[in-house]
Amino acid sequence: MRRVVQALSAGVVSHSGLLGVLVCALAAPPAFSMADCPADSAERIARAIDTLDAPVRGPQHADLAHRIATLDDPVLGCPGPSPVSALFRTFLRSRYGVATTASSTLPPLPEDPDLFERALVTLATLPPEQVAAGAAEGLGTGLVELTRARLHHDWLVPAAQGLSTADQRWLASWRPPADLPSAAHALVELVKAQPKRACFALTTGGGSLAHQVIQPIQDSLLAAILDESHERPAVIRAIAGIAVDSGQGGPAVATALVRVPSLDDTTDQAVARARDHIGRPGPWPDVQLPDPPPGRIRGLEALDTPTIARSDAVWTPSGLPHLSSAWLRVLLGLAAAAGAAGLGIGRPRLRAVAGPVLGLSVLALVDGLTITCGLAPPASDHPLFQFIAQSRVSLERTADGWTTGGGSMRLASISERPTPGVPRVVFLGASSVHGSHYVAEAAFPARISHHGPPIEALNFGIGGTTSAGVASAGRTALTLQPDALVVMYGHNEAAQFSRLALYRHTSSTALRTRLTLANSGLYRLLSSALATDRPAAAPADLYRSEDPTRDEVRDLSRLAVQHLRQQLGGLLTDAGRAGVPVVLVIPPTNLRFAHLQPFATPGPGDAADLNALRTAADEAAARGDGPAARAHLQAAIDRSASPRELVTPIRAALVELGDQHGVVTVDAAAWMSAHAPDGVTPSGFFWDDVHPTAEGHDALARLLAPVLQDVLAPQP
Repeated sequence: MRRVVQALSAGVVSHSGLLGVLVCALAAPPAFSMADCPADSAERIARAIDTLDAPVRGPQHADLAHRIATLDDPVLGCPGPSPVSALFRTFLRSRYGVATTASSTLPPLPEDPDLFERALVTLATLPPEQVAAGAAEGLGTGLVELTRARLHHDWLVPAAQGLSTADQRWLASWRPPADLPSAAHALVELVKAQPKRACFALTTGGGSLAHQVIQPIQDSLLAAILDESHERPAVIRAIAGIAVDSGQGGPAVATALVRVPSLDDTTDQAVARARDHIGRPGPWPDVQLPDPPPGRIRGLEALDTPTIARSDAVWTPSGLPHLSSAWLRVLLGLAAAAGAAGLGIGRPRLRAVAGPVLGLSVLALVDGLTITCGLAPPASDHPLFQFIAQSRVSLERTADGWTTGGGSMRLASISERPTPGVPRVVFLGASSVHGSHYVAEAAFPARISHHGPPIEALNFGIGGTTSAGVASAGRTALTLQPDALVVMYGHNEAAQFSRLALYRHTSSTALRTRLTLANSGLYRLLSSALATDRPAAAPADLYRSEDPTRDEVRDLSRLAVQHLRQQLGGLLTDAGRAGVPVVLVIPPTNLRFAHLQPFATPGPGDAADLNALRTAADEAAARGDGPAARAHLQAAIDRSASPRELVTPIRAALVELGDQHGVVTVDAAAWMSAHAPDGVTPSGFFWDDVHPTAEGHDALARLLAPVLQDVLAPQP
């Protein structure tokens, strides 16, 4: 049994989509009534507080599982010492800390929603006066240090890879000044004044209220580093690049950039670019409850019944055979070899030509056979460069099965023997599959069984990954002999590849050569044996000091499509060989909330062009022409200087892959838009441009449950 925390939604019933708020609150067994509380409740609560406040001990998966069980323990609502401060600290440590950086004040925890969101859900079950009383101690301690640890891990370490040893040591040892501005006091006062509403607002679905404090702290931290690094031009260039790349620069960074003295032409150029990018932002707004919460659009509340039938969003394979490129190489090699042999036998004068042709045909034949016979390893899943994180599945053997990660991958225990009669289905993708900001029960893989027959849903989604990570996770999943795979991926590919244009060592020619060679089975076989396929190191300066051009972004986007075809195509081939059916899902996008980065130079994708497309979309939606509105917004995404969302060529590649490999393809984008009164964006189904809310996850589960039921049905 799981409880639904109605208290979490107190004070926000005026907002639409209350179902999603309640789904987000799924967490623990029913709380004890006071009469049912055990006699040793005070001692148990004290042990729970010690567990929650402790640093990670022993194997991470075991430690996290113990913490999650502690958060779910209903004894926390019984008489005894107040767990409120420890719950707030758990939220902050997991939401903004990282496991690899120690803090004397608050040891960070992995960024795991089953810790940070579950801590808030538990807080919402406690009496408001108890929550208010513990807010100061829980929210006011170590917030600046946790934010610094996160900033250091996510941005400073990657950007400093090419810096001198002295500069790297300086950045690693840098600590913020004691008087660094922080709005933590304002956050505490807001929680004290409105505990229930504030606890909801701290959740992702409620608006991530803590971001209103964290973002100014990040801005102040970067500004403080700039102010203290005037004798370190390489550090200044790195911070200026981070401000452009991360979008974390605000009024403090803008002011600090003005104070940077002229050092050299390269540094001056980097500083000028960062100043132009940030502009002159006003002061950070006061901390207040979000109204409406993110993703809510008044007047566009989601329809109870979508405007299309489920069958309209599901495409079954045509059944027509498709020859892979490997088989084409085999056939062409055989044909060329036969032709060369004929030339060599029948026409002596052509023997000089026949020899090289025969050699090339044999090479093509052998190359194709190494792939079709499964002798060649899959295309490399190494990161393109050292500074791009490439998560892999954390699958550890236990006495009776396996355990999976925690953090960027869902924590789970997998038994060696599946439950008889319950299909094992593995879900693959990035953060939208992982459900990166909701408890596990709210993500759509776990909700499939609410809308159809029970399945054992294994969530192998990896937050922030590319198609290489998805393919690697999928091959690991195939070793578990699942009954089906569900792959929903596409958003990160163009975003990661176009981002490469920000860096000095990007070479589209080298990338294209590498990706082209990776289509060769012989090349993959040799590179695997010789261990030559390794990411390139960052140069002294990671960031360029000039803006990417349209041609560079366009070229890198084409490589993104090539990479996705290679990685996901290889996974689908492996699944077909293993006899495991696949459901390929085109991920949905919140088109209206797209992050449109304009090009600085006039032309397609500049600010005027993107604004005109948005205006045309609004006009089309107002007259009820949803398809035209979606087309205008998608065009804006496709023309953007740094598209974060699904671009049209990636969507087309997914459709073609599904057809080529004969797998069921599901258009989740069309399904979600069909819930919108204007045919574009349903209120409450997304909390940003790509990530579904709890209600959005439930809508995906309603779409996929019948599809999986058909795929898993015994074949006659």
